[in-house]
Amino acid sequence: MDEKTTKKLADILSHIDNEVEMEKYMKHHKVTDTYKSFVEYFKSLSTVKKFSDSELINLSGIEKSYYYQIMKGTRNPSRDKVLRLCIGAGLTTAETTRALELNECAILYPMNRRDIIISVAINQHASVMDTNLLLDKYNEKPLS
Repeated sequence: MDEKTTKKLADILSHIDNEVEMEKYMKHHKVTDTYKSFVEYFKSLSTVKKFSDSELINLSGIEKSYYYQIMKGTRNPSRDKVLRLCIGAGLTTAETTRALELNECAILYPMNRRDIIISVAINQHASVMDTNLLLDKYNEKPLS
């Protein structure tokens, strides 16, 4: 949805003050998602579904037992681990942003040097290793 349409919808939404109108609005307009967790969202993505767990472990560089703990919901991954999983799976910037939000992590900030480098790497479909090499090239901390 483009920004103009989003602003128009936000204006309509700002005038809704009762449940009947709210339900009517939700029926009429596409609601983005109802995911409650990063893992639920991550596993639902068609890009992710094309990989096996072992492939995602290799692509993300996350230790096997830690990966399974994340996927079972017994471990809450750090921001860098979420980024590793998203980059490893080849997610877009928008999908990565949603994953970070659902994990209650800071999204990629366009005024932060490290986040700019990570965003460019995502846009280039870089691997986790290539992302870390790019971060190193600019003297930024690699994805841990």
